[in-house]
Amino acid sequence: MVAAVFHGGSDVRLTRVPVPAVAADEVLVEVAAAGICGSDLLAYRGLGPWQHDPAHPDGDGHELSGRVAAVGERVTGFAVGDRVAVEPIHLLSCGTCALCRAGRGYLCAERGMRHGKHVHSKGFAEYDVAPAGQLYPLPDHVGLAEAALLDCYACGVHALHLVSLPPGAPVAVLGSGAIGQTLGQVAQAAGHPVTLLGHRAATLDVALRAGAAGTVWDTSTATGRKDRDAAAGAFPVVFDAAGSVDSLEESLRLVAPGGDVVVVGVHPAAPSFDPFLAYRREATVRWSNSYGACVGGVPDFRRALDLLAAGDVAAGALITHRLPLARLPDGFRTLADRDAGAVKVMITG
Repeated sequence: MVAAVFHGGSDVRLTRVPVPAVAADEVLVEVAAAGICGSDLLAYRGLGPWQHDPAHPDGDGHELSGRVAAVGERVTGFAVGDRVAVEPIHLLSCGTCALCRAGRGYLCAERGMRHGKHVHSKGFAEYDVAPAGQLYPLPDHVGLAEAALLDCYACGVHALHLVSLPPGAPVAVLGSGAIGQTLGQVAQAAGHPVTLLGHRAATLDVALRAGAAGTVWDTSTATGRKDRDAAAGAFPVVFDAAGSVDSLEESLRLVAPGGDVVVVGVHPAAPSFDPFLAYRREATVRWSNSYGACVGGVPDFRRALDLLAAGDVAAGALITHRLPLARLPDGFRTLADRDAGAVKVMITG
């Protein structure tokens, strides 16, 4: 089969490799769609904690969906041809520790371990394999490309669960990329008016069309900065989905006294902020790490799928670019180009 192999930084090569072997409890998935995540882009740029080691090139791609191609001998509930979304296997956990029992397997010390080895999904390929427990059957009306965005939506579901908001309370979201916009859609579906801040007009236009925000402020313009500055202290909760050097400081300026700042975006370098501003606001700053099942034992991935199936979020509107696997390097270049207007670049089979 053809698969992308990552040799470090922007060195991404389409290579012919063996189809993964299927263990007794696993399912082989013919990949139909795989999204390029913001964390993938950081690695491509040589930034952040998840860079590829040139000495040990490997596959990647954790936002994926497809069709069942084969099942292991102990697998029940799935058949060849079934349409599925795959919860990424780097979120596998031991299942028995106190954190796992509380639905917080994303914090488990054994996260991402399987049979004593670190594992991760490799959806930028014609086929990938996963334990059957990581697969979610898709309703017929849910598109495969849209389902590949469920990982992003699950992050938004989890981030919203971390705070307590009265009905109808407004929130601000910093960042107009896929994580910011999926979170915005989730918050709006929960009845919270979203103001989304960014500095790319094209992606802010997508946010309005996709229902990711009711209001957008383009902070690359004087008008957008004026609106932002006038709203200092106005939001009970601010989500930092930008992960830029100054986004935490900007979030602290927007949050109301006693409010919450939830950091959802990955900061590849230490953020800069004024601790006295946080002190004056008496703000709580918390980090949101992936997702799990910490509310009622229901997986956040399942909640995300329910939102998508009900039409409460519009995943298709966020897919700005669709490219075949053979053009994956072009997909990375597109997402890296701030003038391309990309929100989600989807690699489709």
